[in-house]
Amino acid sequence: MGWLIYPDTPAIIRDEIARLCTWNNETGRGFPVLISRRGAVWYAAVRAEPAVGRLDTGRDPTGYFETDATGGYTFAAVFLTTSRKGEWGYKDMDETSGPNQAEAPAKLLDLLSPTSAEFALDWRMRCRAHAARSGRRLKSGDVIRLATPLRFSDGAELQTFRIAREKWGRSNRTVFISTENGGRYSVSNIMSRDWTHI
Repeated sequence: MGWLIYPDTPAIIRDEIARLCTWNNETGRGFPVLISRRGAVWYAAVRAEPAVGRLDTGRDPTGYFETDATGGYTFAAVFLTTSRKGEWGYKDMDETSGPNQAEAPAKLLDLLSPTSAEFALDWRMRCRAHAARSGRRLKSGDVIRLATPLRFSDGAELQTFRIAREKWGRSNRTVFISTENGGRYSVSNIMSRDWTHI
């Protein structure tokens, strides 16, 4: 599905995402169990329940998800959003399409029903890997090694750094001191990068 653009931004975007995850018709109902946001991307665990008892197969109508004793299951939905010139829009997809955006939190993933969909399994794995990377902590004095060297504006290609926390005005900042040349560097998105403690 493509983008749907609204002429106005919803008053509360979370409520709009919840509305988009909710339905009630002759075949069943659906509602969000958990909604989470990472920047302009929203993740939702959506519960789907049939209008009548458990399905005989123990699987949802697509055959991708295992159903529980009520015949219901929970899947992940991903909403890309944009806002500009007073307009707001979204593009939605579910986990079986294997979205590129894979930063759903572990607590959301824990709510999802077992699935056999390969794209969904891959997406869940990428989300878990991101959650594991994001959960790491750095403290002053730690030494880390990046999986691949970074090239900096001074031309250096570096891979190993000692972490230092320094005062910067009223706040603290993290400085990466190269163990290779002693230089002081800034590394963006460190928690999203592949690195190990030494």
